[in-house]
Amino acid sequence: MSEKSARWRYSWLFALKVGGSAGVLFAIITDFFFALAPIGMWLFLIALTILMVTGMIAVLQPTESEVHERSLWFAPFALSLLVFFVLMLSAYITSESAVGGMGYLANTVPGVDSLQAAIGLSSRR
Repeated sequence: MSEKSARWRYSWLFALKVGGSAGVLFAIITDFFFALAPIGMWLFLIALTILMVTGMIAVLQPTESEVHERSLWFAPFALSLLVFFVLMLSAYITSESAVGGMGYLANTVPGVDSLQAAIGLSSRR
């Protein structure tokens, strides 16, 4: 396996682990609280994007030795961000299209609807 293909393989595995797990976790959380404020997900995504971009810029600032080598590889972070946003966008679309405005999980899993009602997110029971 060449070095380039090994880098791409590592990049995709990193993206699926980091971006995928964060995307699934935050998609479930935002779908559960979708009844509270649908716009909250967009505010969350904007804040997270700013945080991740500034974090990547801070982490990937080259040191003197790296400037000489030019061995920086941005693909794992970019692919992680891409996977995360694809998962979050698909979660938003499914939550938005759910009947009743309570999110996709509340319509498909009966326990989620009653849990939302128990903590005061919805008036249904």
